[in-house]
Amino acid sequence: RIMQKAEYARRKLQRIPGVTIRFGGVHFKEFIVDFNATGKTVAHINNRLLEKGIFGGKDLSPEFPEFGQSALYAVTEIHSQADIDRLAATVQEVLQ
Repeated sequence: RIMQKAEYARRKLQRIPGVTIRFGGVHFKEFIVDFNATGKTVAHINNRLLEKGIFGGKDLSPEFPEFGQSALYAVTEIHSQADIDRLAATVQEVLQ
């Protein structure tokens, strides 16, 4: 179930213009979202998400500067499809 939810989240997020998912293949619950092509920093995105009551992904730029503006996202059994849909819609709104 977790893998299905994570895959659903990956598909929803990668449909957003400028957003890509690093490292294809099967993921259990965590995956890396690449925001480099959006022109926005992960810090900016996370701050805007937090204003909407959503915790964004862990900013990887300090530990992995080679990834640029990328964040580690995790989806677990507590996240509903509606939660994931809200995350994707809010990320898209923040990036506009």
